[in-house]
Amino acid sequence: MPCNERWANDHYTRSDSDCDPPFFWLFAALVGWLYGQSLTGMLIWMGIIFFSVLIHELGHALTAVFFRQKAKIQLVAFGGLTSYDGGPALTFWRQFIIVLNGPLFGFGLCLFSFLLLKTPLPPMGIAICKASFTANFFWSAVNLLPVLPLDGGQLLRIALEGFFGVKGFRASLLIGAFLAGSIACAAFVFGFFIAGAFFFLFGFQSFDSWRKARRATGNDRGAENNALMLRAEQALQEGRKDEARKLFEEVVLKSGQGLLSVVANQYLAFFDAQMGKKEDAYQRLLPIKDELADESVCLLHQLAFEYANDGLVADLSAKCYQVQPSQEVALRNARSFARLDQPTPAGGWLQTAWQHGEFNLEKILGEAPFAHVKNDPSFLEFINPLRQ
Repeated sequence: MPCNERWANDHYTRSDSDCDPPFFWLFAALVGWLYGQSLTGMLIWMGIIFFSVLIHELGHALTAVFFRQKAKIQLVAFGGLTSYDGGPALTFWRQFIIVLNGPLFGFGLCLFSFLLLKTPLPPMGIAICKASFTANFFWSAVNLLPVLPLDGGQLLRIALEGFFGVKGFRASLLIGAFLAGSIACAAFVFGFFIAGAFFFLFGFQSFDSWRKARRATGNDRGAENNALMLRAEQALQEGRKDEARKLFEEVVLKSGQGLLSVVANQYLAFFDAQMGKKEDAYQRLLPIKDELADESVCLLHQLAFEYANDGLVADLSAKCYQVQPSQEVALRNARSFARLDQPTPAGGWLQTAWQHGEFNLEKILGEAPFAHVKNDPSFLEFINPLRQ
């Protein structure tokens, strides 16, 4: 099934499957060891990281609760995640305050650590307060950089979307991608390779999201349509397929030609294919062929072959094989390229299919698609080694 990638209107959210407490502790232990240089130091840093992340996420969560939302804090690999819903629709300025209060709580913990350093403390207490001050100041400052998925990127997204609508949303992605790429390059130049790798990843994700969001419309950003999509996906996950199908059809009707419609149509295409309505599935996917998720690309590849759209099969051949590297896909590609009278790729794909396991080669070559290419020298360069 396709994956629905989007930013919620209230806060950047991920599914529960992305929340990995064990990886949080593993990451905290790694950072703790790098800075603590001993078992005791590592445990101290792990405690500081946990407490700092908790305070930061409490800034988000308590503000969301103040605005009558139901908030939940979860630990993820490199920090924390606060999600909230169940309350009245949030205006942009309330979303802005919820996001902003995370870094502000972090700076508050930083200030508290600084004030404690002005009081008489044992050596261990001084070390802990200094580490807490450094960690919270650094992380809160970095987290305000206008790069998604950092809070600064969220603030930029909320502000631009509040003033300019979906155009502002797309602009925030492009700005974030450029800034993240620039920071990554600077980090690599000065030898901060881990930071550079993170910001390179942030930049790539933002650019990829911007590319996908070029078809986004105001309907895609509407809370009602997003909630409808979530209900449909939840119904599908719980096995209520009839209800899910009706909800996906409702999403298509209400969201027009935007991204939510693209995603909903992919789900519906899988329903159609499973029910034997292959023509309906084919017609759903064909207009959105450039926007498909990996699994949908392979479904369209299969349907295009069945309906003799060999040009489309050829266009999707490499992508589909990358997703599903199988003999069936390779043979499908070979037959379509042969019908297009392209002997070199036809022979190459036939050789690729052979690598998955031997088959009756002469029987395959006797099929109608290979009639015009089976004696071509460039085709035989791939085939003759298989006959030995």
